[in-house]
Amino acid sequence: MLDQAVRSFVDNYGGFLIVSSDSTFIRTFRALLKTLGVSPDCMYCEMNVAEYLQQLRRMLKSFKRLVLFVEASMDGKKTVDDFQRIKDVLGDRVVIICLSSEMDRDVLSLFHELGADNIIVKPVSINSIVEKIGYTIKPNDIRSLVDKAKDAISQGDYDTAKNILDRILEIKSDSSIAQILLGDIYRCHKKFQEAEQCYKKASSAARMYLEPMNKLVSLYEETGNHEAKLWYLEKMDKLSPLNHKRKIDIGDTYTQLGDAEHSVQYYKDAVRVVRKHANDQVVDSLMQVAKKIMDLHPEQGLTFMSEAIEMKTGQFTQNDMWMFNEIGINFRKQGQWEGAIDYYSRGLDVDPENGGLYFNRAMAYFQGKKYFKAKENVDEALKRSPELLENDAVVPYNIARICYYTEKYADARSYAVMTLAMNPDHKGAADLLKRLDAL
Repeated sequence: MLDQAVRSFVDNYGGFLIVSSDSTFIRTFRALLKTLGVSPDCMYCEMNVAEYLQQLRRMLKSFKRLVLFVEASMDGKKTVDDFQRIKDVLGDRVVIICLSSEMDRDVLSLFHELGADNIIVKPVSINSIVEKIGYTIKPNDIRSLVDKAKDAISQGDYDTAKNILDRILEIKSDSSIAQILLGDIYRCHKKFQEAEQCYKKASSAARMYLEPMNKLVSLYEETGNHEAKLWYLEKMDKLSPLNHKRKIDIGDTYTQLGDAEHSVQYYKDAVRVVRKHANDQVVDSLMQVAKKIMDLHPEQGLTFMSEAIEMKTGQFTQNDMWMFNEIGINFRKQGQWEGAIDYYSRGLDVDPENGGLYFNRAMAYFQGKKYFKAKENVDEALKRSPELLENDAVVPYNIARICYYTEKYADARSYAVMTLAMNPDHKGAADLLKRLDAL
C-alpha cells in the first residue's frame, strides 16, 4: 500500500531532494527506487549544504511537489533553522523529512516544532524510508480540501470554508487541522468559547502536535486569560524544552501574574538555551574557517579545530562525530598520527559504536607503523559497520595492506581481490597481489 503511494507520488510529478553526504543513506535510497521500479531521475543529491535552497527552487520548476530529506546539521550548518522559512515560502509543495542520528526526544521534538514533517533516525532500512515517505505525503483527498478551506478563509469566505471543513470531518472525524481552521473561523467572529473548544479538540486528537496549543496560547493572550495561557505554555515547554523564545514568553506571563521568582527562573533557562545555541554557532564557525584555511595554514587550521572541540566538550552527540573525523584526518595529513588517534579516541568515548571512527583510528595506527593496533581497530570497525567495505575501493585496499603487514596473508588476498572487483584498474591492489603471490 505504501509502496504504491510512493510510486503514485512520483507518477504525479513528485521528486526527492536529498541533502546529505551520508553515502550509506544515499545508496539505500537509490536501492529503494530500484526496488520500487521508479526512475532515478526523480531524485537529486546535494552535498553542498550552502546550495540546497537554490537546488530546491530549481527542482520545483520541474516537479509539482518535493520530499526534502535533509540532515539536521551538516558541515557545521544547522539546516533546521531553515525549515520554517521553507514552509512559509513554499507551503505544501515541499514536505521535510529531517535526517538525524540524534535519539534525544527533546531534540527531535524541537525539529518537529521548527517545521519538520517527519524525522528519520539513521541508520534506516528501505522499508522504513518507504513508510516515512508514505505517511508524510498522506495521499488522500483531505490535503486538497484543507488547501481550499485555507484559501476561502484568507478571502473572508467563511461559509464556504466551514462547509469544506464539515466535509473533512465527515471523512476524518478527529482531523486536527480541520478543528484548528474551525477555531480560526470562530475566532474571527469573536466567538472565543467556540474557538477554544475547537483548539482543545485538535490538541486532544494529536497530543504531540503543538500547533493547537499555540493557537490556545494566542487565544488566551487575546482574551487576557494569563493563567490558562501559562498552563499551555508550560505544557509545550515540557514537550519541546529547547525553544528559548517560549521560555521568555513564560517568563513574561509570570511577570504579568506578579510571580517574580518563577519569571526569573524561566528567563535564566532561556539564556542557558541561547548560550548553548550561540556556543554551537561559534563551534560551527571555527570548524568551517578551519577547513577553509587548512591548505593555506595547516597549523592555524588545526588550532581552530582543536578550539572548536574544546568549546564543545561535555555537549557532544552522535551528530558531532564529523568534527573528530575532520580534525583526525587533518592531523594525519600533517604526519601527526598520534594526535589523530587522540581525537578519534575521544570521539569513540562519545559514540563507541561508530565504525567509521574505528576505521580512521586504524589508519592512524597504520601510518605510525603500529600494525597490530591497526588490525584490532579494523576488526572493530567491520564488526560495527560492515557496509564500510561498500563505500569505496580504498577501504578494502587499506584493510588488505593492514592484513599484509600483520601477516594475515589469506585475508590480505581476499581484500585485494575485493578492491579489484570494485576498481579493476587499482594499481596498489594489483601490486599487493603480486607480492602475495611471491611469498
